Amino acid sequence: MKIIEVITKRKDTLLGCWYGEQYRDTCVIITNGTGGNIFENRFLRVLGDELEKENISYICAHNSGAFQIIDLPSENHNRSGLTFEVFDNCEEDLQAYVDFAKAQGYKKIILGGHSYGCNKVIYYLYKTNSKDINKYILISPTDTEERTDGERISADKIQEVANEYKKQNKLDEIIPILYDEYNFYTAKSFIDAIENENHHNLPIYNNKNGFNQLQTINIKGLFVMGQKDGFAKQNTQKHLETINQYSKNKDNVIKVIENTGHTFRNNEIELSKTIIDFVKM
Repeated sequence: MKIIEVITKRKDTLLGCWYGEQYRDTCVIITNGTGGNIFENRFLRVLGDELEKENISYICAHNSGAFQIIDLPSENHNRSGLTFEVFDNCEEDLQAYVDFAKAQGYKKIILGGHSYGCNKVIYYLYKTNSKDINKYILISPTDTEERTDGERISADKIQEVANEYKKQNKLDEIIPILYDEYNFYTAKSFIDAIENENHHNLPIYNNKNGFNQLQTINIKGLFVMGQKDGFAKQNTQKHLETINQYSKNKDNVIKVIENTGHTFRNNEIELSKTIIDFVKM
């Protein structure tokens, strides 16, 4: 595995992990979910190892919402990471990795995301209508309109502070309240997460926004999820079938992996096999 740096159009530096750099036929690019990264999400490492065994290249594409805070030298001196994330930047993030893969001469590029990364992949494909992507993969796709009780309670508290920071022109300051006892956000990032409608592109349980982004994607997709994933409300098959129902391409693959959850603990090999089988179709 090799660490790579890609530069976005806005001049942010992102770090990716490149497996199988010696191959030049197919490259699978997978981007992370909320604060996700290759160190905390073991399945991202296992997937790289398994794809490399099949002579398939793989890039774990850390987007600007990876980790909590990333301090990397960049031309614009921006800090990145979940704390500072603005959803629409994912278009430039993913484009930087796609451009990297194209520059290596890959014949096929397959783009995927995990969790919140799925919403980013859909948004990217919707915005770019990219002809460079052959297939796409949604791993543990979620409806971002749905929140737990804890998330709703903390969101209300943080929203009040974020609005006050906005009035005081302090949008770039970090709000000293954890979201659901887990993540810190700046006022700008939190307001974007609450008010930006672009990431509500998988409205599985509240179809007020429609699936208009998904319905523009012509290429074949793989929709895979753990049977115990809490985001599926105890019916993972129906969760995935709803996504497929509103997809433009009806030749998609749906796969529920038994006895595992959102990050596929202890079932990383089965997830990898599912993805490899799809890549080889």
